[in-house]
Order: sequence, then structure tokens, then C-alpha cells
Amino acid sequence: MEKPTPRINSSLREKFVGQTVRVTGKLVSLSGNTAVLESTDHGQILVHLNGNSQWGTDYIEVIGQVEPDFTLKEFKTANFGNDFDLELANKVVEYSQKCPELFL
Repeated sequence: MEKPTPRINSSLREKFVGQTVRVTGKLVSLSGNTAVLESTDHGQILVHLNGNSQWGTDYIEVIGQVEPDFTLKEFKTANFGNDFDLELANKVVEYSQKCPELFL
């Protein structure tokens, strides 16, 4: 079985440098091989795209590695549509940090 991937927001990045994480957010901009994602806590994260990205909706979940400069290196992306509740998603992030055993 694979190791669970923690859900984080922009304010938690420094705690997960070098680790694989999940970040959900709203696409702010997409240019070349980078994108800017507004995380669930409304902070912005620069994402380095893997070259196979198919960002086709406003709301995205990125699985990737937090780099030392707190950017995110994309491994895989899921489109979450054009109507998504970032506030509710941020509650999931907060609870997953408080009670990680519930998210294994």
C-alpha cells in the first residue's frame, strides 16, 4: 500500500520541504511551464509543471514535491471543476493536520 499524501495549504509548505503533498486551489495564472495556484488558505503557490499537465478547470488538486524555495514540483494533477468550496477544503487541510490518523 502506498504512503498517504498529506493535504497542505500555502502556510504549511515549509513543514513539508522535500515531501510529496496534495495542494488544492484555484488557478490564478498559467504560463509556459509554470502555474500560480491560490491555495485553500488564499496564499499563492508557484507550481513547476511536469510537461504533461492538463489543467482544464478553475479548481485543481496538485500532487507534487515541495521544493526548498517552497514552490511545488508537479507530479500529477486532478481537475476539480469550475465550482469548488476552498473554505471547506481548507477545513479538511486543518483537520488532516490535527488528526492525521483519520486521513490514512
